[in-house]
Amino acid sequence: MLVFPDLRIEECPPGTHTHLLHAVIRELRPELDQAVFEARWLYQAEHLQYRLIAAWIGEQVAAIMGLRPVATLSRGRFLHIDDLVVHPDYRRDGIGTALIRWAEAEARHAGMGSVYLDSRSDAVEFYRRLGYVPHGSTLVRKYLTTVAEPSNPNRAG
Repeated sequence: MLVFPDLRIEECPPGTHTHLLHAVIRELRPELDQAVFEARWLYQAEHLQYRLIAAWIGEQVAAIMGLRPVATLSRGRFLHIDDLVVHPDYRRDGIGTALIRWAEAEARHAGMGSVYLDSRSDAVEFYRRLGYVPHGSTLVRKYLTTVAEPSNPNRAG
């Protein structure tokens, strides 16, 4: 149940409200300093059609999520949600659900048939309640020390 009738959900262009948005993303990504956050946000917006969406209660950022369109041979076109996080003061008030529903509407409007996201294990039940199901992909990764960070081409990532 949404307890904030004045909730508004808006896209934030790169470079806007940076301090407020960074304070919330640090709840999920504490290692992400503000300069790297800003650089990655700008890079993704310019090169990957990334959009940062904020849920506002008055002048306070209550939650944020990143969105980006993706297309693969196996899945076709879909919307990927990155880093959905609700500020601790606003958890369990329906704001995360409102953001997910907003993203789903955006995907439908763009003609996409599905929404994907990566989830921490402690959030899976939240997504299940919204109709999401775990899919068969197993995520693997390898860190490459020779890849430069977009914000600083001379810095190894």
